[in-house]
Amino acid sequence: MSDETQTKNEMNDQTDDKNSRRSGSPPMGSMGSSLLAVYLILLSIILLVAIVQCWPSSAVSKGSIRSLLPTRFLCWTFSLSNEGRLLLIVVLAGALGGQVRSLRSLAWYTGNKELKKSWLLQYVLSPFVGATLAIVTYFVIRGGFVSAGSNIQQSSVYVYAGIASIVGIASEPVALKLKQVAESLFTKPGEGKDSKPQE
Repeated sequence: MSDETQTKNEMNDQTDDKNSRRSGSPPMGSMGSSLLAVYLILLSIILLVAIVQCWPSSAVSKGSIRSLLPTRFLCWTFSLSNEGRLLLIVVLAGALGGQVRSLRSLAWYTGNKELKKSWLLQYVLSPFVGATLAIVTYFVIRGGFVSAGSNIQQSSVYVYAGIASIVGIASEPVALKLKQVAESLFTKPGEGKDSKPQE
């Protein structure tokens, strides 16, 4: 490596250090980003296995909506109705969407050397946010856009799993859209002292 290249690299490192000090959060080291990547990959594999195990077979889909059927979830086996199975798949698909978002973000910011320690909690909570928003969106869709008499025999699991995955990936826009829907239905509250708008 030439002296000029080494000097440029040192200047870039110093600039990165200054930027991280200015932003108030130190950068995450290579060990921290590697551990975070392992966590996200393992959780993604667990979610994929759980979705495959819970996915209804054609025999299960033809069963009565109220009949309890054995369902396998990772190491546990328990009885669940078809509707309950669909809810579980929606939650898992939303969490998987949150994982996709986290993995893409981690790869991007690690590659650009901009990953900060203050973002760790966001990566850990992202699948839980995706799962929660997916189930809320599912309730809104089933309650408002699909007829009240529809059941799992008339509902495509693929459609709801796909919507839940998209909700997990795009959690911020979905949360803001649900907030707009709520504000159009109910009186908008006044802003608090420490409020900071998202958009």
